[in-house]
Amino acid sequence: MTSCVPDVSEERANFISPNGAYPYVTDVVNGFFDLADIDNASSGFTVNSSVSGDVSVSSIDVMKSFNGGAAVKHATLSGSTAVVSLNIDEATSGLGVIKDSLALGDEFTFSFVLNTSDGRALTSPVKVGIPMSCISDLAGMYEVTTTYGAHDFLADLPTNTTTAEIVKEGEGVYSVADFSGGLYAADGLYGVAYGTTGFPVTFRDVCNQISWTDQSDPWGAVIPLDGGVNSVDPATGVITISWFCEGYGENGVSVYTPQ
Repeated sequence: MTSCVPDVSEERANFISPNGAYPYVTDVVNGFFDLADIDNASSGFTVNSSVSGDVSVSSIDVMKSFNGGAAVKHATLSGSTAVVSLNIDEATSGLGVIKDSLALGDEFTFSFVLNTSDGRALTSPVKVGIPMSCISDLAGMYEVTTTYGAHDFLADLPTNTTTAEIVKEGEGVYSVADFSGGLYAADGLYGVAYGTTGFPVTFRDVCNQISWTDQSDPWGAVIPLDGGVNSVDPATGVITISWFCEGYGENGVSVYTPQ
């Protein structure tokens, strides 16, 4: 999970010329506030200035807002480059936000006013969003035991145990080559009967909740099983994924145990 730093190159070109100044953000640290360890949650970034003509930036006002609300000043930092480092108490200060009420989906947004040497205060469209989220670290090898609810050979294979690698594709985003727990593998029953070579799916882990969209097997969409569990046990690292294939109704509950 990363902070939102938009591409504003066109606005930058318009804003900076002539005798203008424009901020850009680098070195984002912890691009979210960790809900799982809220008392120690922190984040930060560096605000830099780009100028044109005979102008310089004397200070930067860092503004902040919460969930799209009104912005308040967080700090005024001297110079044309400002390092912003803040904990969750500093982030909420002045916004009327209660730390213990923060939840997944909440977001702090930071914006910037460049104070120039000729006395102007230049407000920029650049914004940095820092959401409330959680650290995710699921990549690795797992023993996977799947209990099937329906497939073409259920009498022969009501359950199956295999090994699988969960591969990190991005922050909180993972993939697995065979979501079926071995049924669709090349040497699995569907591989032998129908020529499948796996059932790749990309999914997300957000605060120990597993979700996915726009994924499919060869015959249709795969969705979370209605009423099923899709979560991570933070104490053991065990992942439970309940899936349902809309094409022909194959479904199962796969339990991933870290090796």
